[in-house]
Amino acid sequence: MSSIAAILAFTSGFALLGYHETTTRLIATSLAVDATLAPLTAIISVRRGRSLAFWGTIGFVFGMWALAAALLTRRRNLQDYSPDSDAA
Repeated sequence: MSSIAAILAFTSGFALLGYHETTTRLIATSLAVDATLAPLTAIISVRRGRSLAFWGTIGFVFGMWALAAALLTRRRNLQDYSPDSDAA
């Protein structure tokens, strides 16, 4: 159980902050943080032309790391991927 708490502490960012609590409280807090970061990650990714479901799932699993990745990705230019493009 403590290994699950350690993994969740790293994904939510609590391990970097030195947050120490009981195992059950750390798991509950980490899951709550990851659950709140998932929609934020998904919204940012959709506005950058990425998949809502994929980034929402990644946001829940990887927490603050997925949010950082979503913020660092470039905006996808949808015109470049249109089937009517003259680029060949």
